[in-house]
Amino acid sequence: MRSIPRRSALALCAAWMTFAACKDPYPTPRFSGAGATSERRGGTLRVAFDTDLRTLDPAQAYDELSTAVVHHLNDTLVDYEPNTGAIVPQLAERYELSTDQRTYTFVLRPNLVFSDGTPLDSRAFVRSFERMLNPRKVPCPGTSFYHLIDGADAFAEGNAQHITGVTTPDARTIVIRLSQPDQTFLNAMAMSFTSPVPVDYVERVGNDEFARNPIGIGPFVLERWEMGSRVVIRRNPRYWNPQRPLLDKIVYELSLARHLQFMRFQRADLDHANDYALTTADYLSLNAQPAWAPYIHRAAEMAMYGVAINCELPPFDNANVRRAISFAIDRDAIARSRNYRIRPLGGIYPPGLPGYDAHLPGAHEYDPERARRELREGGYPNGLPGEHELWLTEGPGAAVYGQLFQADLARVGIRIRLKFASFPVFLEMTQRRRAVAMSFTGWNMDFPDPSNFVDTLFHSRNATEEHAQNQSFYRNPALDALLDRARVEPDRARRLSMYQEAERIVVRDAPWAFMFAPQKIEVDQPYVHRGDHSPVYPHDLRNAWMDLPLRPFVAGARR
Repeated sequence: MRSIPRRSALALCAAWMTFAACKDPYPTPRFSGAGATSERRGGTLRVAFDTDLRTLDPAQAYDELSTAVVHHLNDTLVDYEPNTGAIVPQLAERYELSTDQRTYTFVLRPNLVFSDGTPLDSRAFVRSFERMLNPRKVPCPGTSFYHLIDGADAFAEGNAQHITGVTTPDARTIVIRLSQPDQTFLNAMAMSFTSPVPVDYVERVGNDEFARNPIGIGPFVLERWEMGSRVVIRRNPRYWNPQRPLLDKIVYELSLARHLQFMRFQRADLDHANDYALTTADYLSLNAQPAWAPYIHRAAEMAMYGVAINCELPPFDNANVRRAISFAIDRDAIARSRNYRIRPLGGIYPPGLPGYDAHLPGAHEYDPERARRELREGGYPNGLPGEHELWLTEGPGAAVYGQLFQADLARVGIRIRLKFASFPVFLEMTQRRRAVAMSFTGWNMDFPDPSNFVDTLFHSRNATEEHAQNQSFYRNPALDALLDRARVEPDRARRLSMYQEAERIVVRDAPWAFMFAPQKIEVDQPYVHRGDHSPVYPHDLRNAWMDLPLRPFVAGARR
């Protein structure tokens, strides 16, 4: 795609925003609820995304959409309490930690069954857990979270038939022993990777079929998946908690363009609009309508976006070149293009995450003179020769970002060509070694700890041949050693200090050009109540309910 001047791109955006706002046919919602003051059961809630779904196998799901759906189909031993964020039992009835902080004992709830009626006991859980940690069984991108379990590495390498650190004293008890205290182990056990699956069924149908037609143990079951179109999940009648879920069904519309999503939301064809449904024009239009104000929800999102730069591919194996890219990008201009729904960010950790440093030394910022100097010091006084490819996902937002990147980098002597791909293809290629030089990407928090950002994205153990979470394929032995020490450090203040040091190292070496942290903006129809929702998992609708039957909207009516 040819480069266009930023002024032209923003002028086009502004013109479209003005047009859209003037032509808004729905200045108010169409429907209100019945006026219920407490939870009600029933109803089908409809949401949409502008991407396709990759997988429904909890051992493989690690993108935002797949994880969102998988989270509704599966439970884990522990989960997060919505209001406090504390880790609480879920499939486990209770758990205990030994005094040396190396042994966890989980006791399962009685009479647990999968959605097809297959019983879940401790041995079935361990079979599923070992499937997840066995690369010969399934390519799980999250195995590094569990490598401190005694015998996990030997098992993954094929040198042991079972994980020695995982035992089952009886049918309801699971004991997991660690080689060292791991300050994030319970967080890792709350991740969807650990969701138990019926291994006999998986082995009978194969991984691919299971990823399309899974059996889980969560509040919902898969009704159907029309690839590229929609996913429908319905209430699990065998769920261990008879009080949940409240909804009959959730319908996820897939690959629906953002402007179409918002139009359908305004017509009440969709019940909830997440941030991916709101273009800048739609956001401005929505803000201009007072009747919608009570139903708009804003919150800081624990996420970080930027350009991942492949440190194995020349000329990007040169740290000066990577720093040149990092200081060439005008983050304030990008924030303006999104009406400041994003916040410029010069490092790894978003505001609000433990370890965030508002005065980070060397933070990436717009400094074109610094960028040109880095190119000169890296051996490129006249800029980089040739044209270099930047991968982005499809959609109008990515197109605007890409054009702004092009203009910024061209000013300092770096010419880029934009490569757009569907989200599944984008993930497959950017996580494959030596396949993609640069990509516009991001990271959403799995759990509220700096290790989830810096360890996952920059530890060399995650720079695998395929399914790599370290998408920059950055390797620094000193950083690895620091992260390994921080993971087991019991003193919280010292631990956070170590993660701040790790951030300074990464920012200096610039395997990413860090850019911004987003603000989450969601809109519900007046009859939708989200209920208590996860402080960690985005798009959590487990406790949502609908105030039915619908009535014509009246401003100020009880929600």
